[in-house]
Amino acid sequence: MHGLFVKSISPLRRHAKIRTGVVLAGSFVCGYGLCGAQVFTVETDHISKQVSNLTNFQPTSVELQTAPLTTQTREQLIRLFQSEQAFAVRPLPLGTRGLVLHANGPLAPSGGEYAAELDKYGISAKPGDRLIISKFDVRPDRIIFEFNGGPDKHHRIMQHIQLGVGMQTTPLAQDDGQVPVGSRLALVFPKFVPEMNGAQLRGLIAPMLDFSLKTPAQAYADTLPPKLKSAVVNHEVLVGMNRDMVINAVGRPDQKIRETDGQTPFEEWIYGQPPHQVQFVRFNGNRVVRLEIAEVGQQPVVRDKDETDGYFAGQFVHQVRLGDAPPADPNKEHGPRAAPTLRQPGEQLPDAVDANNQLKKVQFPDDAKPKPIPAPPGQGTEDQTSHDPNSPTQSSQTTQSIPGHSPVRPGLPGQSPIDPTSPHGFPSSPSQPPN
Repeated sequence: MHGLFVKSISPLRRHAKIRTGVVLAGSFVCGYGLCGAQVFTVETDHISKQVSNLTNFQPTSVELQTAPLTTQTREQLIRLFQSEQAFAVRPLPLGTRGLVLHANGPLAPSGGEYAAELDKYGISAKPGDRLIISKFDVRPDRIIFEFNGGPDKHHRIMQHIQLGVGMQTTPLAQDDGQVPVGSRLALVFPKFVPEMNGAQLRGLIAPMLDFSLKTPAQAYADTLPPKLKSAVVNHEVLVGMNRDMVINAVGRPDQKIRETDGQTPFEEWIYGQPPHQVQFVRFNGNRVVRLEIAEVGQQPVVRDKDETDGYFAGQFVHQVRLGDAPPADPNKEHGPRAAPTLRQPGEQLPDAVDANNQLKKVQFPDDAKPKPIPAPPGQGTEDQTSHDPNSPTQSSQTTQSIPGHSPVRPGLPGQSPIDPTSPHGFPSSPSQPPN
């Protein structure tokens, strides 16, 4: 009789497999002589150190009561904030650590540590993004907010526990393969969570979330300096904006064109059609480097100088770096670099290219028919004839007929002929008289 048992799979096996795979991958690469090649690295989302308004934090000053939170107020807050939508005021990092906001106090981490947290774990929500409070948990001394599903995978412990009968087991929870993209915020109080209403709680987390009713463009504009905010609200494009600013200001383009100016690739967004005003917004990377405004009957207006007063919010991009070469300056135009190679400067492949640096013609092996295999030593023409099945001599030796008997095959030298009628294929007895 089979019994019911619980099987636990240790997560150490998974880490061991990962370590083994990394070692094998490194051995494979080094085995082919690529250890000295350039390394292809894709960095995570990061935030520019020039953007100080997103990392600096000003504490709030909300007046709170001295009595602890009652059960009735706790249930009201849960009904009010659970699944509520808001807009992010500053970028929120990924990762299980999250942010810790002290009531009417500082934010941890903050300043440079806050930027390092975003650079290390990546960005879950950019300023102006819409957030959904997927979890609202009231604890004795803090309130936990989780946005957009939270930063942790659900049922990760249950996935390592299996139930079954006999050899058939099934995990308690299946892995859906989705990677968490949410974030977490903990609002911490000195001793206990005090009695408060919804307006007071919104005021405490106002530096992080904005619960006012507004469009996404308005929410995004509120996170920008005054000059950029005015341009986004008035639907104007400035040289130096990034793609998010342009989209929030004038929307998606009517047409996109990708070309090259000399050695510099660029992407141009076109807004409008004649006879109305037409704007040509040229991007190099994630930044507007040229703006051309054309109207019927007037000279085109071209602007190519930075108009953001030195502000560049191109922090939400991926940087690709080859080897130890530093990444290109995002504030300058740059052309494509030469493809990576393992050859030294001036090195030529032997007998591979001609004087014009062109590949030579490929040499193929001879397609002539193979020559016949020579006979073994000591065998002449007679030996070859004796093995020819069409030879009359071979045919005469193949079968011997005896009157009243089945054909008998000749045996090996020194042995009696083999009788095919024998049940075991033994040689026929020479002393047996014929019938």
